[in-house]
Amino acid sequence: MKLNIITALLFTSYLSVAQESYSIRNSAEFDDLKGLPLSQTNVLENGNTLLTYAKGDKLENIGLMLFDNELKIVNSKTHKLLPLFTNKKVNFERLLTLKNKTYIFAREAFKETKTEGISVVELSSNSLETTTAPTKLFESSRGVIGGSYGYGVSKSNDNTKFLYKYTLFNREKKDALNKIEYGFHVFDENLNKLWGGEFQMPYTEAKMNTIDYQLSNDGKLYFLIKVIDIPGKDELSHFEMLVYENNKKEPKIIELKLDEYIHKSTYLYEDKKNNIVITGFYSKKGNPSIDGAYLVKINTDNGQFSKVGGGYYEIPTEIIKSYMSDRQKEKLDKKEEKNAGNDKKDIGINNLGIDKIYFLDDGSTIIVSEIYFVITRTHYNGKTTTTTYDTYAQDLFIFKINPIGNLAWIKKIPKRQHSADASGEGLSIASTIKDNHLHVFYIDHLDNFNLPENEAPKTHQNKRGGYLAAIEINESGMINKVNLGPANQFETNFYIRKFKTGKQNNLIAVERKKKKNMLFSIDMK
Repeated sequence: MKLNIITALLFTSYLSVAQESYSIRNSAEFDDLKGLPLSQTNVLENGNTLLTYAKGDKLENIGLMLFDNELKIVNSKTHKLLPLFTNKKVNFERLLTLKNKTYIFAREAFKETKTEGISVVELSSNSLETTTAPTKLFESSRGVIGGSYGYGVSKSNDNTKFLYKYTLFNREKKDALNKIEYGFHVFDENLNKLWGGEFQMPYTEAKMNTIDYQLSNDGKLYFLIKVIDIPGKDELSHFEMLVYENNKKEPKIIELKLDEYIHKSTYLYEDKKNNIVITGFYSKKGNPSIDGAYLVKINTDNGQFSKVGGGYYEIPTEIIKSYMSDRQKEKLDKKEEKNAGNDKKDIGINNLGIDKIYFLDDGSTIIVSEIYFVITRTHYNGKTTTTTYDTYAQDLFIFKINPIGNLAWIKKIPKRQHSADASGEGLSIASTIKDNHLHVFYIDHLDNFNLPENEAPKTHQNKRGGYLAAIEINESGMINKVNLGPANQFETNFYIRKFKTGKQNNLIAVERKKKKNMLFSIDMK
């Protein structure tokens, strides 16, 4: 990394503050493989990092590059899909790393039958050579919506099983008549098929929305849907869980009996004790804003929510009002006075979504959420139409729930990030857990480092300087904020949300600038 004198002096002073908790390393600069752009970053079980390179729709070649724990290149290899796979209508689909295996998946199209399928070869994660002939996993009964982008893959939490999911072309044109058909195929890490097939949903598209799904460690698929009882009346809808498993042609359908709240967003997880958990945000009926978070476990026998280890957690008004200007607080105070006595119109939060959820070894749960939204504006001058975008990533709200389901604490981390585009690549956060402490990283405006609680944060404009902030929150909720130095010291954009949790108490990602690449590691000591 090349630093100018001023930046180097600043960096040294920042590191003197940060070195007790964090350090940042980077590899030497390296080129893409044969001009192929980076497609995937995978952290292997031994802590090595495997980069996969592939290009657009013409996925004829794939490049692989292996780095050790010291961020040194130890191997690289480029493979041609043909003759690796024999079908001429073949495209690279993805690389998948499991607990003990690494595979290259390819999508095959069969022109005669107008069907598609997935085939796979095993890859040595050391030599980067293929070690098996291609194995055909499955073939669809008809065309798949989205082609090579129509497949979804998810892994079980223990990293020993994977699910391939795809959507078949509709049989009916009208949503009121069409029932979506999905392909679900579950394999263990040795490519033994546990179960799978194509399944028609129990409701038409007009009556059903897919919410989330989770492949459990025991190989079951939990598929959460929202059933629309009366169109346009969200409060009259209800949730159902479809449970798919081996040797069952039809799913078990569990109607979930919710409380009196409106669930604004819903996410599905499996905790460390193999409980199926639903979490997200809720509002009281009549209140358009989010009032708080919920976390409940499902009894998959009767569909009841269990409050043991879960519940509903309202965000206190004083936390919402923290890190606001006097003018902002005055507006909220007037709103409170207007709605006095109506608890259904409490002050709430909009555009809040879960970024990560962590299930700790002691049974506690940490929910990391962020205010994130995109504003789209369309302008027509009588001749042409132009569209502009503004992406905002704002305050963090972090919840900790103790093992018996009580709220331990809620913390608000103030920040303002803006990008004048739709992707917002340089915005948002990366986070991880070490020794039950939460660590959060993001690019912030320097004036926010010692922000008083009665002031609103300054806005960091994407790709315009700022500094790398590190937030550590311990088990009791104490916050330690560290300045890791100016963002421009890294000579790259530092897209923090692309960083993945490594195996060495670190976060890792590739950063790119001026057609060069570097692998970065943020280490927690």
